[in-house]
Amino acid sequence: LAESVAGRRVRDRGRAVVGMMMGSRFKAGPLSIAVPEGAFNKWVDEEVTRVQSRRQAGQPGTSSGGSFNWPKLNALTINDLTSKGREWVDFLGLKSGLQNSYGVTRNTLDIRKRMDENAARYIVNYTRSTMVLVCCLLCERPESVVGIVVVLAIVEWFSQFTARTNLDKQSTLYQILSILVTLVVWGVVLLSKAMASVSRAMMLVGIVTLAHACLRLPEAEERRKLKEANRRLRQIKR
Repeated sequence: LAESVAGRRVRDRGRAVVGMMMGSRFKAGPLSIAVPEGAFNKWVDEEVTRVQSRRQAGQPGTSSGGSFNWPKLNALTINDLTSKGREWVDFLGLKSGLQNSYGVTRNTLDIRKRMDENAARYIVNYTRSTMVLVCCLLCERPESVVGIVVVLAIVEWFSQFTARTNLDKQSTLYQILSILVTLVVWGVVLLSKAMASVSRAMMLVGIVTLAHACLRLPEAEERRKLKEANRRLRQIKR
């Protein structure tokens, strides 16, 4: 009964919209495109059936394929970000075994769910591993590290100088100093190749993090695979 009422509402709404378009904005003419009422009702019935079937399957009923709201990432708090994080043996999948901790899927929704759960579960581990990898990659080019330190020092000096002298940000002197500092910073960045090093480091870290988040199994699926492996092992021992 509820489905039939919803279907009638959709049909009535569709007819009203088409009626307004045909009656008020578009006048009949030799080139008018006429949609037979039977064909329109058939399309509405198919659309209602498609939306209802998607809702019964647990998927959002939108014509664009629905959207994923990343529920676990959105539920993170400051306490989660400042916690100790998971054990590294658990993060790498060594606790349950690599065969029980990783898996490949081609379903886009499953990949998003994995990324959402893993990013929320290992957010501290991802942050720490990102910092370590970036530092290691930057240390391959010491001149880049020196350039970053120099840039930070210049920016800090300029902010303290303007605060001490109470320079007006709209004044000509402030604008000239700002342009000079910007040119010096860009010169240091180009000479030390700091931007290239940081970009390369962030790209590699992003690829590694994305691969881990997509391949690492959710906790429930990992437990299920571990139980199945233990059960098979007991059967072999018997």
